Amino acid sequence: MSVTSTFFFILNVRKIRPTSIEQREGRGLRQGNENSEVAVYRYVTKQTFDAYSWSLVGNKQRFISQVMTSRSISRSCEDIDEATLSYAEIKAVATGNPLIREKMEIDNEVQRLKMLKASYDSQHYSLQDQFMIKFPKLIAAAEEKLNCVHADIRMRDGQVLDADEEFAIRIGNVAFHERADGGNAVLSAVSRCKVGETTAIGEYRGFEVRVEKNFIGVNYLILHGRTDYKVEMSNSPVGCMVKLENCFNGMDGNIEFLEKKLEQYRRDMEQAKAEYEKPFAYEEELKSKTARQFELNTMLDLENKPLTEENTETMTEDRYHEAGQVAEQEYPYGERKDYR
Repeated sequence: MSVTSTFFFILNVRKIRPTSIEQREGRGLRQGNENSEVAVYRYVTKQTFDAYSWSLVGNKQRFISQVMTSRSISRSCEDIDEATLSYAEIKAVATGNPLIREKMEIDNEVQRLKMLKASYDSQHYSLQDQFMIKFPKLIAAAEEKLNCVHADIRMRDGQVLDADEEFAIRIGNVAFHERADGGNAVLSAVSRCKVGETTAIGEYRGFEVRVEKNFIGVNYLILHGRTDYKVEMSNSPVGCMVKLENCFNGMDGNIEFLEKKLEQYRRDMEQAKAEYEKPFAYEEELKSKTARQFELNTMLDLENKPLTEENTETMTEDRYHEAGQVAEQEYPYGERKDYR
């Protein structure tokens, strides 16, 4: 047999957040509830602020969902709290004016489209910065480095060892012709270098040899010509020299890498420029709905008479009178009970 547990919640919707509603429903849905079915009822009164208030809660939940699902159309948004209604809007809600429903829908649509427009403008400026500043700088730097690599390769190819030499490196003022000796000299020089600095320790076949020591204990050997060529050091003396030689002979690989980078930068710059030139897709819709929003606001304002001190006092007196009538109907004289 199915048992249904019914929960009735009376909420001041204008003062509440979506999480508060979910928390109240969770009292019946949470683990440990012995009822197989749970019914949740929400009551909305016609010709009251309920529809408008639930619309506010819906707006809050929409922004929360955008953040939680990573589909936000804007990088930031203002907190949506209790709305301040104009006298005309209060009158329209209380009298069941159908314009107030359309106004709520138009307000939501205009807000959504303005957020899209703000996101478009932000991206528009970013794209302009990319194809006018960012990518031209990257392209210029890559082209300059490519020219330096070509110059270093020409210098490398012009270096010729003596016929009786297979290897030669100078550390400080001492020249070494054996890899083991040169490697030991490099390791000894590295031990004297300061952490966090790049220090020149010698020369290898026309290129200055530098050492870069960082704070995480990884050291690098650098061949410095028109530009730098970096290789991670080895703890082995011979291994250090082999890596240095491979770096020297492998300069040509930088040309292919830089050419691919230049091709990518140019392609991205053209793509950014093409995206920049695209107009806002919802511009006409935003204009038409903004115009309709203005029309609705004007119509609602025309229906409302300005409140003066005289009619405000009259309205107050009428409300007191109505409240007294209700009290007399609910509690006839002599029958009212005091439950305090």
